[in-house]
Amino acid sequence: MGRDRWAQFKKMKYAYLTLVFSAIICGCKPSEKPVGKEGANQDVIHFLFRNYMGEKPSASFIVIKDGKIKDCQSFGYADLENKILADCETNYRLASVTKQFTAMGILVLIDQGKLNYGTKLTEVIPEFPDYGKAITIKHLMSHRSGLQPYTKLYPEDAEKQLVDKDVLNLLIKQDSLLFPANSKFEYSNSGYAVLAMIIERVSGKSFKEFMEKEVFEKTGMANSTVYLKGLQIKNRAYGYKLNDTLYERKDQSTWSAIQGDGGIYSSVSDYVHWDSSLYDETLVKTDLINDAFSNWDENGKTEGKGYGFGWQIDIKNDRKYVMHGGSTTGFLNYAVRIPSEKISVVIYTNIAEYGGLGRTASFLASYYSEGKIPVPADVLLEKDIEAVGIENLTNKFNQLKLEPTKYDIVEKDLVGLGFRYLKKEPEKTLKIFELTKTAFPNYFGGYFGLAQYYKTNGNNEKAVEYFKKVPELATSENQGMIDYSKKMIKQLSE
Repeated sequence: MGRDRWAQFKKMKYAYLTLVFSAIICGCKPSEKPVGKEGANQDVIHFLFRNYMGEKPSASFIVIKDGKIKDCQSFGYADLENKILADCETNYRLASVTKQFTAMGILVLIDQGKLNYGTKLTEVIPEFPDYGKAITIKHLMSHRSGLQPYTKLYPEDAEKQLVDKDVLNLLIKQDSLLFPANSKFEYSNSGYAVLAMIIERVSGKSFKEFMEKEVFEKTGMANSTVYLKGLQIKNRAYGYKLNDTLYERKDQSTWSAIQGDGGIYSSVSDYVHWDSSLYDETLVKTDLINDAFSNWDENGKTEGKGYGFGWQIDIKNDRKYVMHGGSTTGFLNYAVRIPSEKISVVIYTNIAEYGGLGRTASFLASYYSEGKIPVPADVLLEKDIEAVGIENLTNKFNQLKLEPTKYDIVEKDLVGLGFRYLKKEPEKTLKIFELTKTAFPNYFGGYFGLAQYYKTNGNNEKAVEYFKKVPELATSENQGMIDYSKKMIKQLSE
């Protein structure tokens, strides 16, 4: 389901909450040369992608700067069974990276005068229940519709795969929303499946036909397509799951035939054409592209952090970042654009076990920015730990801290680094969490990490001591962490 690793927007709730800080990259030693261009410093590239080197599922990445390819490399296998190596033309299922394309399909129809932001759901799909009268196109694109998640309306172990029309039919049978439309943000795969159906109703074409004619052909994305069961996909990467030490092909699920929220297959090479179209009016007017790259809340368009139309919006170091992750059965992907620097990084993989693609993408963006974008410090710390050991951690951290314009130290990413080692090398975890607590005493994450460390190692008294700090320091944005910590305090004190 939730095709988004960072659906995150939604999944950062009450499950095993250490996943919020899950590993940036976990690893093995490289054993295979990459397919693609050789970068200026392959040592750091190999470190970033060491999980995918050798006879393993693949990763492909591309860095685009000023409209030109700065680097494009692939590692591992698109098809392990048939020994087909990945390359920059390999087509991966994009999962929720699809949403930027679906949203663009809607913007194309708006540009053509066939829809507008205020068009009601029931104007396009009149059989929808009355509560659809409060839902607009804008609410659907910005995840403010209140539609119920299709994963809660259909059994995950059902034999029949859902498609977008099935999602619509499930929603039509419901008599209420999760919350009044536009009253809050809640990430919604259902909304994007409905958007695909709206594109079909308004255009008179299938979603696949519309996207190929109005988006892929016009941008030059010659190898991209929308998934359709039984369709042969050129240069296809197959999804895998790691079971202990074996890779099992795991390419489909109940939700993986749904198109609008995650069903596009594309390559990093094709992303160059897409990226170029977002700097001009190849597809729609510039005003509409700017709308997609802006946060929308209950009062309308804002310039802050949040969510636009198919894009997550962040502001870091006085720069706007527009990005999106994607996660589904067998695939994990990430795309980030920094328009002010005209730099974009895209990473596609055909295994969902390894996290941290966002930080990897940020590192690559910095690496190729000629010093304009700060380097994520946690990646350098991890590389140093692997090279010389944990004993140098504090010294390395203090060195990086001396140059804040050059290195980007983010508290939650330090905690993520700590959790990276929790199972295999807990002594490293302890030192990283202690450093985080000392360096950022008013940030809850270091205390949460220490609580989890002591809980895992059977020291309930220490765990409770640190869990108690989380409600003191965390804000309502971290309510899930607060709730989990309170639950652990009660459970471990009994």
